[in-house]
Amino acid sequence: MLDDDLHSAKFLIVDDESANVRLLERLLAQAGYTDIRSTTDPREAAALYSEIWPDLVLLDLRMPHMDGYAVMEQLRLLTPASAYVPILVLTADLAGETTRRALFAGAQDFLTKPFDHHEVILRIRNLLRTRFLHLELARQNELLEERVRERTQRMLQMEKLSAMAQLLAGVAHELNNPLAVVMGQAQLLQHSVGQGNVSARAEKIARAAERCVRIVRNFLALARERPPERARVNLNAVVNEAIELLGYELRSDGIELRLDLAEPLPALWADPHQLHQVVVNLLTNAQYAMRHAEGARVLTMSTATDATQAHVRLRVSDTGPGIPAHVQARMFEPFFTTKPTGEGTGLGLSLSKGIAEGHGGSIAVEAAAGGGAALEVELPVVPLPAGALRPPAPAVAPGPVGKLILVVDDEPEVASFLVELLRLGGHEVDVAANGAEALDKIGQRRYHAVLSDTRMPVLDGVGFYREIERLHPELHGRVAFMTGDTLSPEKREFLDRTGAPSLMKPFSLDEVQRVVQRLVEP
Repeated sequence: MLDDDLHSAKFLIVDDESANVRLLERLLAQAGYTDIRSTTDPREAAALYSEIWPDLVLLDLRMPHMDGYAVMEQLRLLTPASAYVPILVLTADLAGETTRRALFAGAQDFLTKPFDHHEVILRIRNLLRTRFLHLELARQNELLEERVRERTQRMLQMEKLSAMAQLLAGVAHELNNPLAVVMGQAQLLQHSVGQGNVSARAEKIARAAERCVRIVRNFLALARERPPERARVNLNAVVNEAIELLGYELRSDGIELRLDLAEPLPALWADPHQLHQVVVNLLTNAQYAMRHAEGARVLTMSTATDATQAHVRLRVSDTGPGIPAHVQARMFEPFFTTKPTGEGTGLGLSLSKGIAEGHGGSIAVEAAAGGGAALEVELPVVPLPAGALRPPAPAVAPGPVGKLILVVDDEPEVASFLVELLRLGGHEVDVAANGAEALDKIGQRRYHAVLSDTRMPVLDGVGFYREIERLHPELHGRVAFMTGDTLSPEKREFLDRTGAPSLMKPFSLDEVQRVVQRLVEP
């Protein structure tokens, strides 16, 4: 602490001798101290102390009405236990008992009357140094405690998020198999009835199931248990899909939707499902903000690119009440929400921020022109991989028919859907409920291809494949795996090593047909 910094100190002088008060005031002023309050009536000391909260008290001991000991007792009660406010006692009595009693009452140092001017200033400076060092230490301790609180809170949030993520992942995994059945049966229904009302209804069922699939995959992304996909994505198309999904709800709330989509936009190399979820989250937040807003309810969505086409931006603004500063500071935290209990989880914006940053971008909030709020997502335009520039793959051509295929899955409905699909393709199909049962069947018949789940009782897909390698090497390259579960690093490594094709449940008919065609072609 530099001496110049000490000159901001505040003083309180309590002495019934006005001559002593004037002398001390003059000495302090000559030393550069200017913030000085004084009284010759010790009964006023407590009130002045509470008013100015001094950094140093100069206190006489022997005074009428109230001596210095009583004043120190009052000041002690006013001072927080953790604070350090030094008291410099002015006394002509340096008897041992007086010294002990003053120290016990709260004094930090003594000045003997009559006192040496230089000694007064040196003692004052030393006490102030201690006072300001104590304040700095207290400030540092407070900063450290705040950091500890913040880190503890972050750890608690991470633990809470981890627990929620595990729950979401478990729910998502359990949904994958029934979703595979719903999607598969809807597509089979479309295939069997051709055009007409029934086909249109089947298509609606399939689209609703696909929406559920996107939600499930976002759950897995939130749980960090599903690696993001990457594909060529047109952001305007993602925006239009989200609008189609939520258009009815926006109209029901009397919200006018205005679009300003730049054309053309550079293609993004991104996860379309995750970007769709970001747009949906921003739309639903804006919709909620305007639900009770007075006046016009306008939701504006715009896309743009910068002059160098290095970034693409999506901006969603509303005419709601805006977002207070204290909410803006926390709105991207997991589980933080201003919505009533039961109306929000506090995960939407946190997930959106994670998705944007996972794509190398960012998301920010600002006030919208004319009121309301605006959220802007910025995503980098990265060079597309060579494979992304190829034209879309053509429809699946009819492959060899009359092949014998083994389906291995412990979910009867999934197995039944696959049997029906493969038989439509002219194949003969057997079913096994686990790897051990499948090995028995392989020992009895010569299969051209095997579709196997990865998670099964008795013998799972990994163990099953190892037994195939050992006992039936002729099936090498004829096995594909299906999974409704996120693959562990060990399973991913296993699939990479084997080169076996894999299908993520729920899958489409085209995906199944492509994999089967790859397996059974000579």
